[in-house]
Amino acid sequence: MNIALLGYGKMGHEIEAAALAAGHHIVATFDIDRQGTLNALRNSGADVAIDFSQPNAVESNVKHCADAALPIVIGTTGWDNAFEKVRKMVDDAGIGGVIGSNFSIGVNLFLQIVREASKVVSDAGYDAYIVEAHHRGKKDFPSGTALRIGEAVLSGLKSKTKTASELPRGEAPAADTLYISSIRAGAITGTHTVGFDSDEDSIELTHQAKNRRGFASGAVVAAEWIVGKKGLYRFEEHIKDILERT
Repeated sequence: MNIALLGYGKMGHEIEAAALAAGHHIVATFDIDRQGTLNALRNSGADVAIDFSQPNAVESNVKHCADAALPIVIGTTGWDNAFEKVRKMVDDAGIGGVIGSNFSIGVNLFLQIVREASKVVSDAGYDAYIVEAHHRGKKDFPSGTALRIGEAVLSGLKSKTKTASELPRGEAPAADTLYISSIRAGAITGTHTVGFDSDEDSIELTHQAKNRRGFASGAVVAAEWIVGKKGLYRFEEHIKDILERT
């Protein structure tokens, strides 16, 4: 499989290594100083593009891929406001797309565990919280993964109806609000903790990324899966199908 990389920073290099290890070829790399234009994508010979760029570049990257009839995997986060535009471009072009706040297989298994745990504790009177930590260079907060974890908790915990990550000074979150706290420091790759707390005890579930390899490998697996498909898919919603790909 021939892959074009949209974004060639730390994650781009990790994806390159994972793709080569899986027997694929990187036929083009694009970054801030070398934009992924329509002609460049068409002439690259790529079968699929993988985007780990910047939030403000996602729309234009998807448009170029749509015009080039090239399926795309999007691992960039922080562009949620453009989701409907991106989905329309993908649908109108008849291409396939996979989006994910986190392409780590372990994180997506963690999401399933959190959904089930939230259902189990729902009637036992536990309160809940989420804490996420990343390196100081991460620009969006809370992380896209933390937002997906929040959705997983809300799907099972009856006492919570919404999430929040900021509060007016001097105010506490309402009882029905699941609060997400963010830490930005050092070189933390990514740690996400879900806690369930009662007067008697606490239960915590944590996923800690040791490096970026897991994210890169998952993105390559998603790229293998999306070629030949149409429509926009969320990685976490199709993890079972993706893992069972033939």
